[in-house]
Amino acid sequence: MTPVSVEKAKQIWQDTLQNITIGTEYIRPDAASGRILSKNIHAAYAYPPYRKSPFDGYALRYADGTAKYRVLATIGAGETYDNAVAPGEAVRLMTGCALPDDCDTIVMQEQTTRDGDVIVLHGTVRKGDYIIPVGEECDKGTRLFTAGTHLTGGAISAAVGMGNEELSVYKMPRAVLVTSGQELVMPGAKRSKGQIYNSNAYLFTSLLREYGFTQVTHMHVTDKAETLRTETERIGAALKNADILISTGGVSVGLFDTMPQIYEALGARKLYDRITMRPGSAAFGGVIEQDGRTIPVLGLSGNPAAAFNAFHLIALPVLRRLQGETVTDLPVLACTMVGGVNKDNPVDRFVQGMISFSDGRPFFTPNTVATSSSLLGLAHTNGLAIIQKGTPPCRDGETADVLLLKFI
Repeated sequence: MTPVSVEKAKQIWQDTLQNITIGTEYIRPDAASGRILSKNIHAAYAYPPYRKSPFDGYALRYADGTAKYRVLATIGAGETYDNAVAPGEAVRLMTGCALPDDCDTIVMQEQTTRDGDVIVLHGTVRKGDYIIPVGEECDKGTRLFTAGTHLTGGAISAAVGMGNEELSVYKMPRAVLVTSGQELVMPGAKRSKGQIYNSNAYLFTSLLREYGFTQVTHMHVTDKAETLRTETERIGAALKNADILISTGGVSVGLFDTMPQIYEALGARKLYDRITMRPGSAAFGGVIEQDGRTIPVLGLSGNPAAAFNAFHLIALPVLRRLQGETVTDLPVLACTMVGGVNKDNPVDRFVQGMISFSDGRPFFTPNTVATSSSLLGLAHTNGLAIIQKGTPPCRDGETADVLLLKFI
């Protein structure tokens, strides 16, 4: 199969997953942070639902030429004054209070002096001053947010404030993360010469959770021929309660790269098996059709830095699409390079590094070690500089487009 570019791989996934999500559910607003709306939200009533005061002051039944008003009562937020208010009379009220029905003007407290139950107005007062009207922000039935909206604290607040008790959201994708390789051991286990600790297990379970995908099941396979069948069966069983399979390692062309055999045994239909980018070219994309469901399969390199790039460029947009997001790509910021990338670019290159700001200007400093297996630089990586195929090296002081990761 011919290798594909990053953009082509993204287009393949967009076409494959068009109109495919993993279902919806209604949840309470207190559980909705970070979720994606599956239905439009409308205002249950006009907002504000009553005329109100923007500050502490007096609500008047305005009488032309009258400077003195008799104060009938004082009310706080949440209280109302339901009796009649005649011309020349007023009600003291606090910020946000509902105006009595007969009142048509608000005067700031600072514009008055008070003696007993009488206030005297100072300065210019006009009928209708300072009243916040019913529906100043929206009318009843106004569409507040469309399906596909990412629910932030502000969005949830607005939805609740305008009468929505439950929100319809897309279900959260359940991920199976598979790490592969007999050279990997988990922390706490004895590590022999030639083995390393399974940092990828922690890298990608953490990345998934940091991006809001909290339902993650991790399992490890050894790449041994004698365990291939049982390990495939374990993964297949886990997929019955999962929506996406992400693996790291075992997708290249080495003698012990067995993940493609596992994908095939699970019934995956291959979409691509290599991506023209550095680092991260070792990759697999496919889908498993199971019980009427389409399960994406994304095989990433076993090298941490390479897999980190493929995760953000390919896997993350797929996850976002599954949960109903309409905008799935990372944002881009034009940054001044610090140090530069002095390499030729026969394929698209995505350089890991750190975005920082000085005097409000964004700068990008590439990581010192830029191999596909580098690990330490990931601790402070918050951006990927895009160096397109066929372009010259990007020197110190030049401008580069940088993908912003979540951790800036």
